[in-house]
Amino acid sequence: MSRPNVIFVLLDTVRADRVSSLGYDRETTPNFDRFAEETTLFTDAVAQAPWSVPSHASLFTGLYPEEHGATITSPILTGEQTLAELLSADGYETYAVSPNDYVRPATGFARGFDSYEMGSVSEPAVTADLLARPVNWFLDAAWARRPIESVFNRIQDTATVTTDPPPPADRGLLDVAANRVETATDPFFLFVNLFDAHLPRSPDPEYAEQFVDADLTDEPIVEHERTHTLGSHTMDDRALRRFRQLYDADVRTTDEQFGRLIDILRESGVFEDSLVIAVSDHGEQLGEYGLVGHQFSVFDGAVSVPLAINFPEGGPDRVDEQVEIRRIFHTILDETDTTCHPEKSLASGRGDRFARGAYYSPMLDIEALLRTGTVRYDRDLLGERLSFVRTGETKVISFDGTEWLFETPEHGQPPITDAPVPELSEQLPITDAAGSSEVCPDSLVD
Repeated sequence: MSRPNVIFVLLDTVRADRVSSLGYDRETTPNFDRFAEETTLFTDAVAQAPWSVPSHASLFTGLYPEEHGATITSPILTGEQTLAELLSADGYETYAVSPNDYVRPATGFARGFDSYEMGSVSEPAVTADLLARPVNWFLDAAWARRPIESVFNRIQDTATVTTDPPPPADRGLLDVAANRVETATDPFFLFVNLFDAHLPRSPDPEYAEQFVDADLTDEPIVEHERTHTLGSHTMDDRALRRFRQLYDADVRTTDEQFGRLIDILRESGVFEDSLVIAVSDHGEQLGEYGLVGHQFSVFDGAVSVPLAINFPEGGPDRVDEQVEIRRIFHTILDETDTTCHPEKSLASGRGDRFARGAYYSPMLDIEALLRTGTVRYDRDLLGERLSFVRTGETKVISFDGTEWLFETPEHGQPPITDAPVPELSEQLPITDAAGSSEVCPDSLVD
């Protein structure tokens, strides 16, 4: 059998409990739902970080944030071999189409791609090599980081309350993806990031009308997460209702783009024999714990994500055990016979007893923020981990020596205790580096 093409679709910022096939009572994702019915649906997928850079890095390397190091204090990915590099070295053409400004050539994500198209001004992949050392060093220095945070917060807090959402993102990137599908030579790897569910709220007007109550259309909302969480503007209950409904409309907008992309794959004859992955990199807080967006959080709203995979040779219909999405890395390498990971591949249907990940603080005291809403900065907290360890029944969240225990899923519920729970948090899974696998036997390669 010939080696499959790989189409990796990233549904940026879509949280699991807003997906209709995962139990949501509004039809936000009809296209994803149809895809999931025909493929393998993972009902409890967990991201390793709550924002783009570390989560994409885990997807592209198979590593946890503490291993690949691309976090809020060192946001340029360096060192580890990425999916694109490994597939390119093994004979795949490699293409990326992504409008995400945080995941771009300058942050180290273009390595190994023959083409990385953003739909806006981009830069060569070598830019990351030039910037990585000074930028990562600078952002990991408390004396430099605090003024940057202050300016960034002030910018986001200026004129960011609106009654009119901005227009949706440019659709030209799907045309670029369609051209890549039509012109690429088999086997190829195509990564596509669909960005519509990301802040600011910007759904297609059709879906805004469908999902937002008419009596809320003039209710002002904040455009940026830090405005609500750290700034001078907060949303009352009516504003939060509209914000959540606009998020549903954003998810529906993303789903419409996903449906168009799947149609492109089907019409070109690529879909059936390809490994097609649809997953989100992280979710979105919608007012739970006083948070909006996906910073300062490792709650399920920010790390529980949708995942479905079309395995060209067939896979399980449904996997209900929790799985870490970093295993997509191992799955792609195993399915393409690049390197063997039969037990780590999601095609095995095996769950993960533990799922874990982290958010690294920009010196903000996250415990004070979550407990009392107090915004307090401390130099000693720069890079402090807000980490989680999750089983199918419980979840431990830790920060600066404090631990909270939750039942899972924990969307918006208070912890059942804030006492230390070492019997769970000390039982971490053994990590594995990307290079620990073996090359697949020649007999498995066509």
